[in-house]
Amino acid sequence: MVVRTVGVVGCGLMGHGIAQVAAQAGCSVLVRESDQAALDKGLGRVRKSLDKLVERSALGKVPEKERIGKADADAAFARITGTLDLAGLADCDLVVEAIVENLEVKKQLFAELGRTCKPSTILASNTSSFFIGDMGAASGRPQRMVGLHFFNPVQLMKLVEVVRSKQTSEEVFAEAKAFGEACGKVPVAASDTPGFIVNR
Repeated sequence: MVVRTVGVVGCGLMGHGIAQVAAQAGCSVLVRESDQAALDKGLGRVRKSLDKLVERSALGKVPEKERIGKADADAAFARITGTLDLAGLADCDLVVEAIVENLEVKKQLFAELGRTCKPSTILASNTSSFFIGDMGAASGRPQRMVGLHFFNPVQLMKLVEVVRSKQTSEEVFAEAKAFGEACGKVPVAASDTPGFIVNR
């Protein structure tokens, strides 16, 4: 399965960056926030970031292959839609969680996503510290759960840790890794251990 539609839960510091790189990779992105003010702020961050990238590209301050013009930036932004409804993510190929670093809150979210999303959806957490297996168990579909640990700022940092638990299927791991590459990142395989690789 090629990831074409991406859901991002949380449009804060990390989430807005994940939404941006997914949209720049050509994916349709649906960002979910808990209230309209947070959603507007997050989408505003994406717009500002894209505009800054266009400006830096024009000044030659970005490597040539990463430069972007206004038309491409506008097209990427147009691929991002906001929602307050978690059910809107039901048909996404991949849903990435980027909410507060609280395990119980994350587990509640993944339990709901497990009930909501289509069977083929890959569920991913951007956590930097919690066990992927714990969130996968909460989702009810641990074989389709993976970690996608991006680094801040997502738009600039090349590394993404792709974390598999003992239950994560090889297919899901490979698809998550391919998504990271499509976003212009360098994916590294990580085991489901505290801190993964970098933070450990």
